[in-house]
Amino acid sequence: MADAAKLVTTGLLFWGGAQLASTVFDRNETAAVAVQAAIAEWGAGAMGIAWSDPLRPAPPWRAIRARIARGLGFGFVAAALVVASTLATRTATVKQAAPSLSVLTIGVLLGALAAVRDELLLRGVVLRVTRGLFGIPVGIVVCGFAAAAARLGVDGAITLAILAEALRGIALSTLWIRDRGAWMAVAANAAWAWTAGPLTHGGLFDLRFVREPDASVPAVLVLAVIAAVAFLQIRQGVGTKPSAEGSRQSG
Repeated sequence: MADAAKLVTTGLLFWGGAQLASTVFDRNETAAVAVQAAIAEWGAGAMGIAWSDPLRPAPPWRAIRARIARGLGFGFVAAALVVASTLATRTATVKQAAPSLSVLTIGVLLGALAAVRDELLLRGVVLRVTRGLFGIPVGIVVCGFAAAAARLGVDGAITLAILAEALRGIALSTLWIRDRGAWMAVAANAAWAWTAGPLTHGGLFDLRFVREPDASVPAVLVLAVIAAVAFLQIRQGVGTKPSAEGSRQSG
């Protein structure tokens, strides 16, 4: 318990440092997210959170690329399903917009950096702390609560987007278990952010939402199904061997 308390304290300190960076660089989003990602990577190293399974030989880049590709696929499909649900229920409409390469490019960079920050600090830390105390299923649920708490801190009020973020946190944490590390989850998070953000907000075309894609009833229902399926697979024993959060090894 003492080790868990130390890890929690350390994780909160690094999360606080990440939030401080957003205040210091409030006029430069790219710089803020880059510093936050660096702080998250530093914290991950200090807490022994691994990008790859330390119980196996260091994976070659070909294997890492395959893991990243799978994660990108998961994230893109999840975001596409959410966008499709909003279009099908007419909670979003397509508006004409000229594709913007700059929006898409900057969106990739920001999405990747934010994904590193959130996965290492919101999923990696939680799984590192909880897996030995409560087991993997409980750790996954706690990841959902951590994601919801982080979103509440940003929104400052209870909204439907908080539930959506909790469900997304659960789904992403299962990728940590399946992948035995961070690569797949970071890629899925980045793909989600890019698809639900820059791609559909002027990068390729412009969707006008009654509510943002992660704050609508159709989106929450889709995310609930995704999270439930992912969680049940873990419960049934898919990838429940000791995972990579136990010690540090860069991919």
